[in-house]
Amino acid sequence: MADFEDEIREIMQSLAHAISVTYSILVDVCEALPVPISLPADRHIPATNAVPAIQRAASLAKDQPMGEEQEAQLFTGCIHLLAAIDLYTLCAARFEVTRAEGAGANLLYADAALRSLHVWLLINNQGD
Repeated sequence: MADFEDEIREIMQSLAHAISVTYSILVDVCEALPVPISLPADRHIPATNAVPAIQRAASLAKDQPMGEEQEAQLFTGCIHLLAAIDLYTLCAARFEVTRAEGAGANLLYADAALRSLHVWLLINNQGD
């Protein structure tokens, strides 16, 4: 039983770290947007502060002066990060492997969308 509990603890730590990394990417992306969006960027941001900020960024995606694909990448990154946080919270309450896997999958989608957008923003803001 101790081995399983250690495995769960390791999975949860890995997910927490991955959520933090994806949130950091979102912070960088939001700073690079044509109309920058400020997100809390302290070292340890509680979900109670991060979630509303992520929701705000998602809702402002359509107002950014950039293409539809880029708007969709920002929105996609935000909603998948929010879904990962929700699944992580559910896992913390009652661990289920499928929830942990779902959180991981959502983080993969969020990372891919946000990294692609970040590259686009860096390329298209060079001359500014």
